[in-house]
Amino acid sequence: MLAGLVCAFGVYFLTLWASGALIDRFYMSDDAVRARNLATVEQLQSYVQDQNLASRDTDAIARWTIEKKDIYVLLYKDQHLALESGWSGIDSSASVGEENLSDMPSVSAYPVCFRDGVFQAVIYDYSESHLYTIAELVSIVFSCAVFALLLLLYNRRITRSIVSISREVQQIGQGNLQLSLQSRGNDELSQLTASVESMRRSLLEKTGQEQQALQKNSELITAMSHDLRNPLTALLGYLDLAKNRQYRSQEELEQYIDACYDKAARLKTLTDELFRYALLFGNQELHMNMQEYDALILLEQLLSEQCATVESWGFKVHTILPERSFRVQADVLYLKRVLDNLFDNVRKYADPDKPVNIAVLIEDGQLHICIGNSVAPNPGKVESNMIGLKTCRTIMETMGGRFATYEEPKKFTAEVILPILPDEPETPPES
Repeated sequence: MLAGLVCAFGVYFLTLWASGALIDRFYMSDDAVRARNLATVEQLQSYVQDQNLASRDTDAIARWTIEKKDIYVLLYKDQHLALESGWSGIDSSASVGEENLSDMPSVSAYPVCFRDGVFQAVIYDYSESHLYTIAELVSIVFSCAVFALLLLLYNRRITRSIVSISREVQQIGQGNLQLSLQSRGNDELSQLTASVESMRRSLLEKTGQEQQALQKNSELITAMSHDLRNPLTALLGYLDLAKNRQYRSQEELEQYIDACYDKAARLKTLTDELFRYALLFGNQELHMNMQEYDALILLEQLLSEQCATVESWGFKVHTILPERSFRVQADVLYLKRVLDNLFDNVRKYADPDKPVNIAVLIEDGQLHICIGNSVAPNPGKVESNMIGLKTCRTIMETMGGRFATYEEPKKFTAEVILPILPDEPETPPES
């Protein structure tokens, strides 16, 4: 810093001397001064002629000199000082009549014609003062620039290290958490680099955990909204039928009202089980309320309601049920949720001009519920994230069964599989 200050003061004085020399050589030369004085006299003569001034019109002469700012004019009559005017106006303290022009042989005088005679004008031009001020400002700027440049050169190594660390930290801030920082040396900058590297590793670990949590949360929300949409759609459908009086009897209206109540109760159940979905997509085990049911009675109840809903959407439904009775173990709420998801996919992706086939089969001691449909040629802008099918697979595997899908050209089939419970042996009658 001391060397920088010495060099800065040296540059200041050198620049000031050089600029002063240039001003003296070019701007203050005899020829340049004479030319400016002649130009000033010509302007004064033009002003006097235009205004038809006499030497007694001191106010007008004062206005002209004040306007010029850097001009000082002395008017002589018969070698004696008659008037003195400058940037402050008429100088009343001047020795008018006492000062003699002949006593100043080195001063150039120029004739100026007034209304009351010809006067000799002596011009003093002080415009170089502005140039000296500019030269001083330029010298200060140059000296400051030299001082700053020397400081930058002196701190070049530290600055380069700081810039390198800043770029690496900026890349980390933009999301490039894989960028590893290498600390070099034992100074404060290396310690700072090591601290940033430790922060990066901690941030990378936390970001990974947050991404996993966000992914699970996203799947949870999507699955919940997917399941809520099914009974809500059916509820709106029944309410629309009742609102538009599309029923044939009071009994049918009451059936619509009962169906709406069931759907509303279903919505309440789903919202009450929101926290259970966290188990579905988390690492904890999903709790199932498994009970034994007569499969035919259970399927007739579940599928009849779903078939009525699908038919209200404009689809034709073909159903095949087994003839004999058998028993299965299942959680009815989750089984209904699986069917809701599958039939909601039918509503969104199936071709309404083709029938929906539902077949309940018994094979190898297992219950197979197959739902097949033709894929709509133009499904529109409906997006599929497969979360519904993933939910179905998770529920069925937790329930002890299986879930499978089969895709063919323009065909889609989903299969829900549950194990059939063995028949209970008949108890012999008591003797």
